[in-house]
Amino acid sequence: MNNNELDTSNISQKIKDVVNKKNIKDARELIDEFHHADIAYALAEVSKDEQLTFLRLIKTADAAEVFSYLETEQQTELALSFTEEWGMKLLQELQSDELADVLDELPANVTSKIIAYTPQEKRNEINKILSYAEDEVGSIMSIDISSIQNEYTCEQALYKIRRDYSKKNAELVHYYYVVSPTQKLLGALTLEEIVFAKPNAKIDDIYSPVKSLKANDKQEIAAKIFSEYDMSVLPVTNQDDRLIGMITSDDVIDVIHEAATEDIYKMAGINPDTADADDYLKTPWYSLLKSRILWGLLILLFSTVIEIVSYFLIQQISPLLSQTNKIIAPLLISLIVFIPTVSTAIRNGSTQTNITIKRALTLDNIKTKNFGKVVLKEALAGFAMGICLAAVNLGKLSIFLAATNDLMNNSKDAWLAIASVSIALVIGLTLSQIMSALVPMVYVKLKKDPSNSSLVLIQSLSELISVSLAFSFMLMLITIF
Repeated sequence: MNNNELDTSNISQKIKDVVNKKNIKDARELIDEFHHADIAYALAEVSKDEQLTFLRLIKTADAAEVFSYLETEQQTELALSFTEEWGMKLLQELQSDELADVLDELPANVTSKIIAYTPQEKRNEINKILSYAEDEVGSIMSIDISSIQNEYTCEQALYKIRRDYSKKNAELVHYYYVVSPTQKLLGALTLEEIVFAKPNAKIDDIYSPVKSLKANDKQEIAAKIFSEYDMSVLPVTNQDDRLIGMITSDDVIDVIHEAATEDIYKMAGINPDTADADDYLKTPWYSLLKSRILWGLLILLFSTVIEIVSYFLIQQISPLLSQTNKIIAPLLISLIVFIPTVSTAIRNGSTQTNITIKRALTLDNIKTKNFGKVVLKEALAGFAMGICLAAVNLGKLSIFLAATNDLMNNSKDAWLAIASVSIALVIGLTLSQIMSALVPMVYVKLKKDPSNSSLVLIQSLSELISVSLAFSFMLMLITIF
């Protein structure tokens, strides 16, 4: 058990003790002793009744802060129990975007009760957030912000920040955004710049330009801009460039985690829409089945192609072996034994290439105009890797066949098998790495998400290449020799 688990267990026990005694003083001391996030994490380990009692014992503002750190499922369960004025007050302490997230998960009858208790101004803000699609910046932005007009002095700006913080529950942040009298975004400045400037200094003289997002931008765009500009917050504007909110790095971290999880699932042939990435232990087995079965069936069907190709090539080899009075068994057995070596190496190479290219495309390191360079580079890398692995494989198989006496008893057959496998390695790695690079790039060319190109499909195609090449080169070498 690690330290975090020990700490959480300790806090959970303290919460239970406080609840049993219904001691308001101890409950509030606990809030002062631990971070709100730690309290929220510990609350997950106690019963719902104990959670509700503890939240009632502490100040409403603290209860709202703890509530904001709870998992969505816990928030929903607790909110369904908020039938009295206290619960409604707690929800009103939340930022508009946080309350919107909670309402989005609740049944309509509960939502309508909470909305009815919500002041009109905040209600309008919540409706604005809920009007955006789930993957748009507007759906995760904070509307409770304090903006500063460019005509203000620093003294006036500080007064407005204090007033907004106390009256509008505006978020206290490092950057403040400067707007024109018509709310058009002009730039930004830090709290330090305002505090340390002369009281009568004009905001118009000290603010700097700032990168912004549109409310309808996709959240992935926000994540990319945060990464490129190393910002902690970014302003959000409407289509007329008027400031309507902001998003924080915390919001974007969640987006990055979700996008990364989705990409990983897609690469593995798992449907991210039916797989619950938030809590594996709470995911029922049938959800796992639904998320995985499609690609399992497709691979099974695709393997039929490999079986047909293998059968056809064996049928082509068999008469040649019979015509030359060869014993078919040793050669075919050797080839069948060695094919997994080729398949494993080619699958590994294609996996490495595919993941590398997808990552480069995600980071925008590869443009459409670079596709030719990418194919050439991967072809050279695949060919060079094939040569290296074939050389090692040649030595390994020679030792293996010598140890089994096949090299002495059926030397020609043995060398044909070794040559087939080695040539298949070189050509197979070259072709599979070109293919593994091309598939995600074709998706980009078609304006599709490259993560949708399943790694399972790439690996299956690599399997087909390895089997086809091994038998084809065997057929060719038998014909020649």
